[in-house]
This record gives sequence, C-alpha cells and structure tokens, in this order.
Amino acid sequence: MTGVFETGTLLGWGPGVWALAAAACLVAGVVRGFTGFGLALIVVTAVSVLAAPVEIVPIAVILDLFASIRMLPHVHRDVDRRGVALMTLGALPMIPVGVWLLAVVHEDDMRLAIGIVVLLATLAIAAGVGLRRPPGASLKIITGCAVGVMTGSAGIPGPPVILLYLSSPLPPATLRATAVAIFLVTDFAVLLRLAITGFLNVEVLLHCLILIPVVEVAVLMGRRLHGRARPEHVKRAALALLMVLAIVAIGRVLLT
Repeated sequence: MTGVFETGTLLGWGPGVWALAAAACLVAGVVRGFTGFGLALIVVTAVSVLAAPVEIVPIAVILDLFASIRMLPHVHRDVDRRGVALMTLGALPMIPVGVWLLAVVHEDDMRLAIGIVVLLATLAIAAGVGLRRPPGASLKIITGCAVGVMTGSAGIPGPPVILLYLSSPLPPATLRATAVAIFLVTDFAVLLRLAITGFLNVEVLLHCLILIPVVEVAVLMGRRLHGRARPEHVKRAALALLMVLAIVAIGRVLLT
C-alpha cells in the first residue's frame, strides 16, 4: 500500500486525479439520485482515464452501495419486491458464470458485446418497441440471470434491469426504486468477490471516506430534481444515459 501522504499526492492520487474523481462523483451522484442508476459506470469510465481501473472499481462499488443504502428508505414504497426477489434468484447463481467468462473471454470482447447489445436494445425501446403489460416471473428470472452474468464478467449489473422496466408500461418510479434495490444486492455480492480476491484494503476505504460526502450531496440533488421532473422526462433521461454509456463502452474498446 502506498503512503497516505507523498510529495504532491494523497493516497497515491495527485491533484488532477482527485479533481476528476470529485467531479465524476458529483455528476454520477446527481444521475443516480435522478434515475436510480449510473453511479459506478460513470465514476469508473471517467476516473479510469487517469487512474488504473483496478484502483477505481472497488471504490466505485462501495460508493454505489452507499448511494443505494441512502436512497432505499426514500423509494422503498415503489420497489417491485417480487421482481427484486425473482431477479436476485436468477442473478446470484450466475455471478460465478460471469466470473468464469471473464477468465476465458477477453475483457474487451466482453465489454464490446455488452455495449452493442445495450445500444441496440436502447434504440429499440426509444423507437417504441416494448412490452404491452408488466413483465412476468419468467422474464424477471431471465433478466436476473443476465444481471448475474454481467455483474461477474464486467461489473455492470444495471442494463438488463433498466431495459426490462423501460420497455414495460410500469411507471418510471418503479424502475428507479427497483434498480436501487437490486443494485444493493449485486453491490454486496461484488464487494464480497473483491474482498475474497484481495482488492479491498485500507487505502480503498480511505478514498471512499473522502468521496462519500460528495456522493451524499450529489444524490440529494438528484433526488430533488427527480421530485420536480415529469415521469416521461425521467424515462428519456434513463434512455439517453444508457445510450451514452453504451457508446462510450464501445468507443473505448475500439480505440484501445
């Protein structure tokens, strides 16, 4: 572990990395509070420009877990509890499968495939393709399986859940609340995996302690924006965010 203080650095990060991390947490926290997802993806995508992904991923998972814990009391009434239970039932046994895929499939190939699938699905939903009635039990279990595979292979649990609920006639409030609840479960699972593999240490926790106040303020701002927004605006924002994240994921792979 690097020293807490070194010349021009704090916990191994220089001023530029800290400024980028704080800005990313501010933007990601607002997005998380408004739509219910996106914090970890935005933080990892932004900060990994200057810091190694192996450093930022554990930090992002902890910050996302903190955001879920803070948001759940405010959205629990809108949670699709049966949906969370069914998706968890599908997700947990599939996380090891995702980890296995990560070992046998190149990481860039996996991210490229996920980015393309998410982009195509987002474009289809934006064009009006969707479910005419709320998703049933089998579809939720299948979605949970996809969540587990994507969590284990790429650390990206969100797209299957978001796409399922965006394509259904359920209100955006249900999407937001259910996303918060299922991410709480998957974040714990990923955190356990990171702890077992040795990626959690005192330095990671100290980074989180410094960034958590930024996330707290940002999530509160996002929650207040959500309270003033119309449901259709929330759905459009979620679709736009998914599309941007998919394009960024594809672009990063192709450029590297």
